[in-house]
Amino acid sequence: MVYLVTIFPVEDYAEYSASLDRNADKFARLGATRQWLFRATDDGREVLNVFEFPSVEQAKGFLRSPELDIPKLLDSLTLEIYPTFFLGEQTVYREFAQAPEG
Repeated sequence: MVYLVTIFPVEDYAEYSASLDRNADKFARLGATRQWLFRATDDGREVLNVFEFPSVEQAKGFLRSPELDIPKLLDSLTLEIYPTFFLGEQTVYREFAQAPEG
């Protein structure tokens, strides 16, 4: 699996989240298998998106798709500078045992 990650501010978190819901079928059709949305705890306007894809090619196709039109989508969010997209594969995964409370 590969992951496409970006962080940027949104004007209205509720509307942004709703727009992701409205586009969920389109994301799936373009090859995304999962999506995570995180909201910053210190600034409710800052979001982190993670999309999962089966391959690098599908992730690149997602970014280039005229159906999704990433530049238009980002313009609609009134971003002055486009966010950086990170496309990568997981190389390490760890779970940490929690220390007993005491």
